[in-house]
Amino acid sequence: MESTSAVQVAERGRSWITPAIGLALVGAFLLFAFKATDTSTTWFGIFKLVHVAVAVFWVGGGVLLTALAIRAERADDPEQLATIARQATFVGEKLFAPSGGIVFAMGIAMVVNQHVGFGTTWVDIGLAGWAISFITGIGVLAPRARRLVELFDTAGAAAPQTQAAIREILLISRVDVAVLLVVVADMLMKPFS
Repeated sequence: MESTSAVQVAERGRSWITPAIGLALVGAFLLFAFKATDTSTTWFGIFKLVHVAVAVFWVGGGVLLTALAIRAERADDPEQLATIARQATFVGEKLFAPSGGIVFAMGIAMVVNQHVGFGTTWVDIGLAGWAISFITGIGVLAPRARRLVELFDTAGAAAPQTQAAIREILLISRVDVAVLLVVVADMLMKPFS
């Protein structure tokens, strides 16, 4: 009985840590945005900070899911592969889709704020890559993810048609992540400028 109450006390004691870390990050981000030396305005600094931070989350998360999927495929474990696919379905819809929207909005805000211009090659490459990823997400991955959830419920995770659908969606996701990595390289190097 005492061990249970000790666990509850420990849990309550840790419940403030994650929000405190989040507040500290926001504070540091704002401090950096207001004191940035490579931006012409504070707004540009804020747009850039949000753009890059969310892009890191979005693209980094995609790379991580890709690595985990490759590992599960090599292990040839249908349950592990199904778990990754379920997680990717949730993350893609609930986290990556809104992240892509935020990255896009902050990118547009930076272009407008800095008067860079939409005819600039590196901006156009970034917009094209974002559009390809957006269309792939909405038009290809989302419907396949819904079908995958249906297959989990009806045929089961280990069924051949479910495993084939999982491998197909993970392959498409790899291509999408590759497109996003090209966009990252484009944003960093600004080729053909």
